[in-house]
Amino acid sequence: MPRTHSYVMRFRCPKCKRAGSAKWEESERIALPHGGGEMAILKHLSDGFRTGVQDQILCTRCTAQVVFGHG
Repeated sequence: MPRTHSYVMRFRCPKCKRAGSAKWEESERIALPHGGGEMAILKHLSDGFRTGVQDQILCTRCTAQVVFGHG
């Protein structure tokens, strides 16, 4: 049975600076011929944010996209 764990990422809208968080659940996938690895599923998103195409996180106040990564 695959193992799962969850984690929370805190973020801020790059345009209006609204703060929020997203809770993700990650589980191991069965190895496939073209790759396997882990799969993350968005389980909860703070009020004031919504998901867009391909799980983008968008601010509902100013419609800016939240970007994760090193800055």
